[in-house]
Order: sequence, then structure tokens, then C-alpha cells
Amino acid sequence: FNSLTGEASNFSIWELLLFVVIGCLGGLIGAVFNAANEHLTIWRMKRINHSRYRRFLEVVVTSIIISTISFLMPLLWNRCTPRPNDMQDWSNQERDLVHALVAFRCDEETEYNEVASLIFTEADTAIKQLFHFREAGKDDSS
Repeated sequence: FNSLTGEASNFSIWELLLFVVIGCLGGLIGAVFNAANEHLTIWRMKRINHSRYRRFLEVVVTSIIISTISFLMPLLWNRCTPRPNDMQDWSNQERDLVHALVAFRCDEETEYNEVASLIFTEADTAIKQLFHFREAGKDDSS
């Protein structure tokens, strides 16, 4: 462990209380999720698992709901973000991430939709875009 004081520390001592609160909230949210999942499983066992038709209908309804939400989210978040222009000092991976951006209802050459780029790309590309993609901000010179 490092020292909690001095320049080597990445956080202040008062922030430890905040970390404890976040940990407790995470535990409570996990407990609520587990309880809700248990109730849902019991409900499904009583009402859906008795019939092949109901199980098939559950899959169809769930697929329709998820597909509708996945399509409507980029429509509702109709924000077109400018694509980065100055990528001379960027790595090949970062350039590939820019080329994988989805211009859903935006200008294909100059803009992209942030939500569509996360939903309509492959999962590993979406994670890379989420965590490894750098955007030029107001204070950034690139």
C-alpha cells in the first residue's frame, strides 16, 4: 500500500468515506437485483414453463421488445457528433475505431451518432470505442 498523505496519493482521506458509501450502494443494488431475479424466476416457473407455446411466446415478445428498444434508442438520441479530423498522431487502432463509427441519421462523411455506434457495432468494437476512443474537446488541441 502507498502512503495516504503526500504527493504519491491519488485520493484524499475524506474520499475513503465516499468509496465505502459507493461500495455499500453497489451491494444493496446487487441484493435487490438478486431478489428481483428470484421473484421473476418463480413467476416464470408458475406461469410460463407449463406450456411450449408460452415459452415460445416469451422468446418472441422479449426479442421484439429488445429489438424495438435497440432501434429506438439511436432515434431518440438524435445527436450527431462531428467525426475527428486531425488524426495524424493517432494509432491505427484509434483510426479503425473512427472508421467503425455509425452515422445513423447523420451526415455519413462528417458526423456520427454516439448511441448507434455503441449498439450497431460488434461488441468488442463498442467496448473499445467506449473506453479507448479519444475525442477532441474544447480544451484539446487535436
